[in-house]
Amino acid sequence: MRRRYLVSLAAISMAASLIPAAPAPAPAPTDEAVRDRATFLPVGKYQPLPGTAVGVLAGDIAPVVALDGRSGPPDAMGFGRDGMSYRWVYVPVERDPLITNLTLPVGEKGDRKAVFPSLSMADPKTVKAAGVKAAYALVEVEVNGGEGTPAGEGFVATRIKVLDGSKAYPLDVATVVETVRTTHAGYAKGRAAAVADGLDAARRKALGDAKATGPRETADLMFVTWLAAPERLRVTFRTTVTDGAYRYGNGVAPLDPPALPVVPAGGRPAPPRPPDGVRFGTSFGVEYGRAYEVSKAGEVVRTETLPVEGFHKVLPPPPAADRRIPPPPRAGEQ
Repeated sequence: MRRRYLVSLAAISMAASLIPAAPAPAPAPTDEAVRDRATFLPVGKYQPLPGTAVGVLAGDIAPVVALDGRSGPPDAMGFGRDGMSYRWVYVPVERDPLITNLTLPVGEKGDRKAVFPSLSMADPKTVKAAGVKAAYALVEVEVNGGEGTPAGEGFVATRIKVLDGSKAYPLDVATVVETVRTTHAGYAKGRAAAVADGLDAARRKALGDAKATGPRETADLMFVTWLAAPERLRVTFRTTVTDGAYRYGNGVAPLDPPALPVVPAGGRPAPPRPPDGVRFGTSFGVEYGRAYEVSKAGEVVRTETLPVEGFHKVLPPPPAADRRIPPPPRAGEQ
């Protein structure tokens, strides 16, 4: 009997060893405070690229390139890598080129030049043939025909290969971006009290006991890039909430008092017109944000938090026009 009992224990032990262990839960992402607010988002930062480079091909880049003082077609896509500013991406086309015979420096030192005869900018239409189907995709690009590029605003992607969803890069970038966007919306909602306190402190510092006139405005910015060394996707959000005590003017004092509001037949006055002219006065607000780093498997592994911080600035009035009547010409003057 004892022997049969021992045999049963051995069988149970062997069976248990054959059952696969449950996967360990993913560790919670680490969170760090941003040390330098000035580098939270790139402004005019570029790096050389080798002949082949991996990065994010991103749409909706206008708000981010505006930080550099640049602008382009509304549907243009940019290349994001290592937290640098988006680079314009040009692609060869056979018909209806936007740019012809473009000469660019090539090589990581820019010590050579190459001419590209027929190009357009990367956008959802021109990259569709390469398999790019979403606003954000992880891609491998051949840079300037394999020659590479020095640091600068743009390069020619002579070949584009989509990587996300592959065995080496299983994450789906477009899906990850939307998931992280939802996560961040919840985080931002939880910061409502801190934002309100920060706005009140900024108002008191800028206006004292005076009240704001409004309007209160919120601007959200999202920046997506690929970090090559750790092979992570980084999605950065920054929110700016602005209010102020404003006046409006166009530099010319009105000659007549404003007309009285027109009262329609129903007896209710028409809605007021929006202010005319240039806004000036004192502006104040707060800025805060967060960055999310996502592994190749699509898991958030690190966050970086930009704390709520207030600011204020003075918006100068427009220069007043000289409305004096010039004196009549003297005798002999024309």
